[in-house]
Amino acid sequence: MQSKSDFTADSNIKVSDTMQLFMVSLLKDVLVHPENLNSGKKQLKAYCENEYLTYRVVEHELDLFLALLADYRSTNSPVLYYFLRLQAQSCFVGEHLFAFLPIEAPEGDYQLNCPEHSSYCPGTEAGSSVYLGGMVGGHLLGL
Repeated sequence: MQSKSDFTADSNIKVSDTMQLFMVSLLKDVLVHPENLNSGKKQLKAYCENEYLTYRVVEHELDLFLALLADYRSTNSPVLYYFLRLQAQSCFVGEHLFAFLPIEAPEGDYQLNCPEHSSYCPGTEAGSSVYLGGMVGGHLLGL
């Protein structure tokens, strides 16, 4: 018997390539011209309607990305860089598109030691609940 639980459902939201490219161009424009954010959000609202996405959720994810970016630019922390890359995925900007954003990686050796199937490390498949380490969930490992 098949389970129809929310836990077995694929939680990754699929969007069109057009939406992904729009998000990259929006972020590139906002990074170069921060004053264009409000007009970009108006266009984002139209794209969300076309993709049947909740605009407030996408706007919140975008605001989190921009806040993380401001923190990263002031500290140049490798940890914030990885969180920035992870947050970009919440804004529908995958690893292959993140490279097109004008964001420089931190200097030096910034490789983090992450479990192979961890959902919080770049370059791995998301969705694994086997590894709950890190800032959130590390205390749950013994449960």
